[in-house]
Amino acid sequence: MADTTIFAPSRQANAPHDGKLVVAFICTHNSCRSQIAEALATDYARRGVPGFDRFTFVSAGTELKNAINPDAQRLLLERRGIDMAARGQRPKLIADIPRPDIAVSMGCGVRCPFIGRPFDADWGLDDPTGGTGEDFLRCIERIDSLVQHIPELYGRPSAQ
Repeated sequence: MADTTIFAPSRQANAPHDGKLVVAFICTHNSCRSQIAEALATDYARRGVPGFDRFTFVSAGTELKNAINPDAQRLLLERRGIDMAARGQRPKLIADIPRPDIAVSMGCGVRCPFIGRPFDADWGLDDPTGGTGEDFLRCIERIDSLVQHIPELYGRPSAQ
């Protein structure tokens, strides 16, 4: 049977990642929760938080919005000092990211697409889009608490 993955060869997908494991945060529109997860995890890696140096973090969706959710951007900048736009984050399709070693679904309430491998986790997060600032802050805090466990859950050397 032919490989039916939705990863297309692209310059980014073929880029080397210095031996790091690629963690992909997958959501329907790649405009809010998955972007928050990418931003927080990448921030930990950039700040040298132990264990995060073993990973490259990306996010993607099955469909795209035109931009990252402005409330998510504003609150991450105000509360965490993370400027997603300045760091080059943008909505991306699954075909635009490297093939992940670890795939995390944000819990979009829909059946996740086949991405060429099983998902390692479904975080079951409610989408704060259209909600209050407090809804966004709760979502950011929940994502942060989950992101912090990535090194202990997936950072061990492979047994292969």
